Amino acid sequence: MPKPYYTPETLDANNSVGYLLKRCGVLMSQVAEQRFESLEISFTQWLVLVHLAQQEHISATQLSANLGHDMGALTRVVDELERRGLVRRERSSRDRRAVEIAITAAGRRQAQEAKRLIVELLNRLVEPFTDAETDTLIGLLQRLLGHLQSAAGVRAPAAPSMAALEPPRRARRKPAHGGAT
Repeated sequence: MPKPYYTPETLDANNSVGYLLKRCGVLMSQVAEQRFESLEISFTQWLVLVHLAQQEHISATQLSANLGHDMGALTRVVDELERRGLVRRERSSRDRRAVEIAITAAGRRQAQEAKRLIVELLNRLVEPFTDAETDTLIGLLQRLLGHLQSAAGVRAPAAPSMAALEPPRRARRKPAHGGAT
């Protein structure tokens, strides 16, 4: 077994992976919420819409687990999104007793419009790093996430795909002889 990186004597918040990740996540959410003040939806509402864009019908319980959000708070977020016509509640096709949440076309459009703020924010956050450093950071975080998922013994949901916000595109036909279309 390799020598442990941390010891009780050396552990400090400034070198704790857990503390640093938590602080970064909290601060990133706060900055994102501030940036979303100019929009019709909040950052938290956007996160819900992005998850629903990827998995079109999902229970509130599963959505809460995927987002790591308190069920009561999530219910209020979904209620507001539903009131504004961005999501709808529907009976499950698998179990008529269950209710699932689905994104509407208006919700998909709203999430797509807000995506530019996230792109701007993320680009601002990685500004001090080279592209190679950013790639390394992403790779390390992905490895850590996989290790945490394994340690938790759960199959974590796939990260939301931003491509899910794009409207479906018609397939382009390839030219028969490699010429321009």
